[in-house]
Amino acid sequence: MIEAPVAEMEGQSVDLQFALQGYAIPRDYIDALWSEVRSILPWMATDALAGLHTLSGLSPGDSDWYLSRRSRLSLRIARAQVDDAIGALTGAQLRLGPHKIVAGNASVNELVHTSVLYARFVTFQALNLSCAAGEAIDEGEFQAVCQERFAAMNIAPRLICGKTQRTETPAGTLTGFSLMLLGLDVADTQKVQRFGLGDERKRGCGIFIPHKPTAAM
Repeated sequence: MIEAPVAEMEGQSVDLQFALQGYAIPRDYIDALWSEVRSILPWMATDALAGLHTLSGLSPGDSDWYLSRRSRLSLRIARAQVDDAIGALTGAQLRLGPHKIVAGNASVNELVHTSVLYARFVTFQALNLSCAAGEAIDEGEFQAVCQERFAAMNIAPRLICGKTQRTETPAGTLTGFSLMLLGLDVADTQKVQRFGLGDERKRGCGIFIPHKPTAAM
């Protein structure tokens, strides 16, 4: 059950969401999207806690994703950065390959507490480097690294790995898993949503959102 928003603090992270206008974007859009957002908000590149969610509200086509009225661009950033991001991104045109989308009205979504969190894609550069080209990360090794990282944060959630995830970047192929965390208290939830897990946060990886306990992976 999703409960009340975590305590408000100036340094606390929030999700800043923009409505999107446009027709379609390429299937592999994340690098182009990050490049466009970084050119408008250059401070995101050096802010380790700033993250870029993958776009939501998309429908799959043969070679593209199609936008709908529910399509959104979301950033996980500190509350103190919200005004700057809204001023710079509202109305901005983002070119993704042959397509163009426009960031519309913005809204701020508080990070709420729930005992279950979900990340669509978690990856670790060290594990990717240890794999042969094109091979997926071993699930057992992946879970062991996750547990080590959470232990360093004094968190011990139950982990459930989902499907293998893969994306192409200029540096090569990244693989990982979707990941569900169960048994979190309020402090754990706040910490995980703020700091995330793993690498490639600017490409939508390792960013956790509230998840219904009964939902399937």
